[in-house]
Amino acid sequence: MITLQPCRNNKEDARIAFSWRNDAATIASSYIARPKSWDSFWLEYHVGYFENPSFGPVFVIEGGEPVGFIRFETAHLEQYPDKTIIEVMINIAPYRRGEGIGTEALTALRQYMKSKNVFALTADIRKRNRASLNAFEKAGFSFLNERTEYISETKENCCILCYLYLL
Repeated sequence: MITLQPCRNNKEDARIAFSWRNDAATIASSYIARPKSWDSFWLEYHVGYFENPSFGPVFVIEGGEPVGFIRFETAHLEQYPDKTIIEVMINIAPYRRGEGIGTEALTALRQYMKSKNVFALTADIRKRNRASLNAFEKAGFSFLNERTEYISETKENCCILCYLYLL
């Protein structure tokens, strides 16, 4: 059974997420598809991931062990200007991918976010990231739109598919 556990804002928890972030498959499917250094990741984790205390990152736990990591950012949708909307970014431990953990975690996340009075969840996913697309679709997220975005860090045009789940 999957549970969600808030991450601590410390180097021990950050190192777990960092080890999965620099996995080759994760890099290829990440919004910014390049590896991160520990120093830049630690700063991003320590400051950015905990910027909004109500929506700090969580570990996906199975059998008492972390098997995934989910972080959040506040999002805005024109059609829901006064609602709390959270963008979801998920990473499953490389040695546990393909087991349905992502879908299970996203399903558990729905109740977790409802308890925080979140109106909707969104996700921006690279079109070629079939594993994430499948997980979000199986968890009940609906396709919202598609856009091409220029990623300056990697100097590429990237096709992004946006998904939505109304809680």
